[in-house]
Amino acid sequence: MNSITKRWIKGSLLIIIVLLMIAAGMMLLTFRNSYYSAAQTALSNRINTINGIIDASGRMSGADMEELLFRITADFDEKDKFELMLLGEAGQVVSTSSGFAPASRQSAEDFGKAMTKGEDVYINTYTSQMNEKIMSATFLLDEPARDVYAVCITTSLAKIDQEIGVIFAFILMAAAAVIVFSIMSGTFFIRSIVMPIHSIKDTADKIAKGEFTARIEKNKKYDDEIGQLCTSINHMAEELGRNDELKNEFISSVSHELRTPLTAIKGWAETMNGTNDVQTMQKGTEVILQETDRLYAMVENLLDFSRLQSNSVSINKEKLDLVAEVYDAVIMYTPQAEKQGISIKFEEPEIFIPVMADKNRVRQVMVNLLDNALKYSDDSGDIEVYIRNNAEKSTATVEVKDYGKGIHPDDIKKVKQRFYKGKGSKRGSGIGLALVSEIMQLHGGRFDIQSEYGKYTSMQVTFKTIPVTKGK
Repeated sequence: MNSITKRWIKGSLLIIIVLLMIAAGMMLLTFRNSYYSAAQTALSNRINTINGIIDASGRMSGADMEELLFRITADFDEKDKFELMLLGEAGQVVSTSSGFAPASRQSAEDFGKAMTKGEDVYINTYTSQMNEKIMSATFLLDEPARDVYAVCITTSLAKIDQEIGVIFAFILMAAAAVIVFSIMSGTFFIRSIVMPIHSIKDTADKIAKGEFTARIEKNKKYDDEIGQLCTSINHMAEELGRNDELKNEFISSVSHELRTPLTAIKGWAETMNGTNDVQTMQKGTEVILQETDRLYAMVENLLDFSRLQSNSVSINKEKLDLVAEVYDAVIMYTPQAEKQGISIKFEEPEIFIPVMADKNRVRQVMVNLLDNALKYSDDSGDIEVYIRNNAEKSTATVEVKDYGKGIHPDDIKKVKQRFYKGKGSKRGSGIGLALVSEIMQLHGGRFDIQSEYGKYTSMQVTFKTIPVTKGK
């Protein structure tokens, strides 16, 4: 598994190490060039000093010039840092400030290169036979001073290399400290991510197995995106648990709703099977037909809601008169309302309100709204149905208002959820209003509920209208 730690090592730590190596190399090269440049400048300054003494002496004979150079060499006061040498015609060492005559091979080579390149001062860096790094500056005289043809100054670079080695050690230590700090901080940061992620994974696995009571323990240290993720997962688990409870309640409710008409049908069927009484037969047939219609409507609602949830229902929109559709639904429910002693008041608008909608779905919306209003209306109460046309916004709103006990404030925001049955809910599967909400969304409309507990409930569906064509 490509873990976060491995990805961090490949993507961040290795880059940091490479950058530190490059930076260390550049710093080392910079220090080396700086120190070597300072040594070269020091050699050049000594050469310029000797050249200045020669120029200040004016015109001298070769013997006098040679004597002057020998005296300068003998009196050279920086013997601990530099060695001054006088070179002959072939580049051999004629005299040195130290009094020792070193091997003249290197001085001869430097002399030859200075002669070949025609440079006044030739700078060279080499390793001596004693494996010591040396820097030399060779200066050709304008005119030979008898046996002296050039002046050469050398200095050892051992101390400079030692200083560079110390600096390089400090650079490596600093780089190592940065790497160690990066590893420690990176490890701490990764642990701060990986540990809660492991906790999130374990909780998510429990939730996947149906343990909806599982929760991620919140840590104040993770008050960031991870904390937000933990909160979201806990909220998801809470919602899943509540949906699971709603599902169980729904199954129980539907089972009860199905059992009631089935019991009635079975009872009357047994009664009819054992009698020849005409009135009993007529009554039984009437009850069986009513309960069958009730079962059919319930099953249709369940199937429609299932299709809508799976997006397998196509909406066949056509031009409809919204007033006519509402009127037909009111007429259909008027007999049932009268049996309950309830009056449905509907003032039919005289205008034609055209909408593009599915005729069957509009009818289903009105049936569910009226059925809900009848279910929760007080006996001998009223149900009011209004249609309000808003020409400016090109919308029309159908309102179904009952004066029953209303909806409890705790339930008002949840009654449109599938399977939800609020406090004091009556018979039904709990999907009627959820079905209305789904159908209105498919039509690009809106479903709103207003209620004052103990007084009334107003349910409103809003459709988009289309312009009225002249002559129609």
